[in-house]
Amino acid sequence: MGKLKSPKLTEVSGIVSSYANNSLFWVHNDSGDKANIYLIDSLADLKATVHLEGINVVDAEDIASLMIDGVPHLLLADMGNNLRNRDTLSLFLFKEPVLDKLNASYTVARKDILEIRYRYQDKRRDAEALFVDPLDNMVYIISKRDFRSTLFRLSISDRARSTVQELFPLMQLPLTFVTAADIRQDGRYIAVKNLTSIFIWKRDENQDIISALKRPYVQVPYEIEPQGEAICFDRNKRRFYTISERPFGLDSYLYAYEY
Repeated sequence: MGKLKSPKLTEVSGIVSSYANNSLFWVHNDSGDKANIYLIDSLADLKATVHLEGINVVDAEDIASLMIDGVPHLLLADMGNNLRNRDTLSLFLFKEPVLDKLNASYTVARKDILEIRYRYQDKRRDAEALFVDPLDNMVYIISKRDFRSTLFRLSISDRARSTVQELFPLMQLPLTFVTAADIRQDGRYIAVKNLTSIFIWKRDENQDIISALKRPYVQVPYEIEPQGEAICFDRNKRRFYTISERPFGLDSYLYAYEY
């Protein structure tokens, strides 16, 4: 679709389609950047920068979207833990920014950002993939460095926000080194990717996530990227998109796939 050119975006590790405009996407870098998200268009051109005020992000690895009381929100996941030296990890929840104009910079005030903290019950883990079930707004996290990537569930309810949640393993997936995931806005398809492949699960109406992921998946054709760590569905239920980091100065492109 387009080549990523902005010098601000060298380590894109998460992407999600904007609710406000399906042809625009929110992306972010992983470790090394400040608490920023960026809006790009379908040609991968940078259109806006949004700073999250008062937030310390160590290693943001994915971003998800969800609706709360009819208002679109974003969830930025500071869950990278390569050295497994962090016991407690954080998700940052805030309303999707409404921008007056493009090609500008904006700030989300600290008072408008909710931090949700969690830890794994059994051991420290690294993860780069999460998605939010649109049926109940439960958050699902998939580990990266386990031999079999493992699924965890987290709540963003008012009660859960006041404590550090302990996450328990729910199931293992038949793949490893997962770097990204997303679910379609109607909850009917789940996409999971690692560095070399993309897997799609079809979910029946009102089927729970675990039962859906225990079903056979379809591996779809994929143009391998330099370091592909981001995937999202569009809002039209027609395509999914991927984008890559730019290791060693390699080029990164926004790809669109029919499925």
